[in-house]
Amino acid sequence: MKSRENAKQKREAEARRRKDLWLPKKEEPAGTAAAPLSPERSVKKNAEVPQQSPEEDAREFLEYLEKYDRPVQKDESPEIVRRKNRSAANICTLNLESGMPAVSEAVQRMRLGFQELRFRRVKTVKLIHGYGSSGQGGRICIGVREELAAMKRKKQIKEFIPGEEFGPMSDASRKLADQYMNISRDPDYGRINHGITIVVL
Repeated sequence: MKSRENAKQKREAEARRRKDLWLPKKEEPAGTAAAPLSPERSVKKNAEVPQQSPEEDAREFLEYLEKYDRPVQKDESPEIVRRKNRSAANICTLNLESGMPAVSEAVQRMRLGFQELRFRRVKTVKLIHGYGSSGQGGRICIGVREELAAMKRKKQIKEFIPGEEFGPMSDASRKLADQYMNISRDPDYGRINHGITIVVL
C-alpha cells in the first residue's frame, strides 16, 4: 500500500515539475529595469490578458501533455496483457503429398518449406501428408512425423501436433489456440484429421 502511495506522490511531483517547465517564463536582459506603467496602460494591459481560473490552467496543461507527452499507461492485469499480445496469424499450408513423392523427397520439401516460411516470419504451418489408403498411416505421414520429432529434440522447431490431436481436447492445441487467436477457426480444428500435422516454427 505504501509503495502505491509513494508511486502516486512521485507521479504528482513529476507532473508539477513538468507543469513548471511548461509554463512560459519571461526573461529580461540583465541590467535593465522594467519601466513603471501608467495607470491607463496598466488597466489596458490587464484587460487584454484576462486571468484564467485554476481549472482552466489544469485543462490546458492536460491538453498539452496529451498532445506532446507520452500518455500514462494504466496498470493492466496479466489477462489483458495476454489478450493484447495474442497474434492473429493464420496457419500456412504446406502440401507434402502433391505429386506422390518419395518419403525422402517429402521430408526435403518440408525442410525447404520451413526455411522459406521462417524467412516470411510465419509461426504456424499445417502439413498435408495424407494417411495412406490402408488406413494404417502412410509412409509419408510416418516419415514426416519421425523427422519432426527429431527436429523438436534438436530445437529446430518448437512444437508439432498430429492432426488427430488438433482440437479442444488436446492441451497442446488449447495452448496454441490461446497464443494464436485464429488457430481455433481452422477448418481442421477438432475434426480428428490423421492426414495433417500442425507445426509451430
